[in-house]
Amino acid sequence: MAEAFYLSLLAVDLSALGGLAERWEIIHRDIKGLGKRMHDEVLTPLRDKGYWEGAAAPYAWKMIDDIERQLESAAKVADAARRVVEDGVGDLKSAQKDLKDATRRAKERGLHINADGTLSPDIIGNVCKVELTGEEKKTIEAADQEIAQILKRGVTADRNLAYSLMADIGLGQWFNSDPGLTDIDSTKKISEGAYNALDLAFQGKDPYPGLSSDDPYSLGWDWVTGDGPRHRDYYYGDEMTELIGSSESMEQLRLDTLEQWRSTGQPQGSVAYSISESGKLGALKKLITTDLPAIVTGDEDHLGEAFTGSYNLNYTVKGQDPDGSLVVEYTMKNNTSNESFLHFIGYYDWLEKFNREEGVFSSVDQKIVWTERIPAKEK
Repeated sequence: MAEAFYLSLLAVDLSALGGLAERWEIIHRDIKGLGKRMHDEVLTPLRDKGYWEGAAAPYAWKMIDDIERQLESAAKVADAARRVVEDGVGDLKSAQKDLKDATRRAKERGLHINADGTLSPDIIGNVCKVELTGEEKKTIEAADQEIAQILKRGVTADRNLAYSLMADIGLGQWFNSDPGLTDIDSTKKISEGAYNALDLAFQGKDPYPGLSSDDPYSLGWDWVTGDGPRHRDYYYGDEMTELIGSSESMEQLRLDTLEQWRSTGQPQGSVAYSISESGKLGALKKLITTDLPAIVTGDEDHLGEAFTGSYNLNYTVKGQDPDGSLVVEYTMKNNTSNESFLHFIGYYDWLEKFNREEGVFSSVDQKIVWTERIPAKEK
């Protein structure tokens, strides 16, 4: 299990990042102007002074011209990377210092801090109490909120630094000719599509996977017939992903995500949508009045949730814009099976006995992953 961000931020040696910024500066200083030198000292004599003539000459000039452009782009990337790292290191050092101070103050009061940075709600003065006074509760809550807000700053700096730096370097084969970020507070320039590609690249995956042609109807048909693979992955831009993202239920889940982030500062969490929140009668009513009509008409506001039923989303914070908009990667795992087909009667262990691993009506697992920007609802 990965170490909690709270412990990582407390312990990390940020001097290495400071050294990285210095090395980027040295690289920039060493290569700045090389493009012009390549043009003046190599390309111009060959092309304009007749030092190289013949059939291969135009091709050679083009290659040298490409080298010139790459050197100029490399200098731009090095300069942008230096600026981004310098800015990010400053924010991380500030958050780390404040976190250490807040941790020290909490421990001086005898409060217990969990590995994720949250405080135990019943320990004060190094004593676990059955009942707390109002003042003791306020002390614990204040310390908990202080650490949570510092964690938010640390997570934001960490993620914004990573994606700003990666966006400047780029995903192409050649150096990025237009690195547009010089600090970690300009992440609004990174589009949702770019975030999705960068996120896949960070995981060592193809940043631009081909789009899937699956939709709920074809997936349902494959469940019935047993055709196709029994596991499907969907990403940003796939129809299955877009249907979940555009579902009416996602409106509340986005608000829940923002609320959790603001109150806890934790980089990971989960939110859930339940069709039986109003009981079995409510689920049956939804089936008749919303889900079945959506399946018949293809209503995109409800088709995704009609297909999945209740679902959970795990989320990971990927960054936050200065205006408070939150960049989040959502992951959803769904199983189309005989058990899930009967979910409107409830969730019972015995329904699992109806599932099949192969052949007709055999289960199809899906994993849906996408990154999106949630606008700040309040400032």
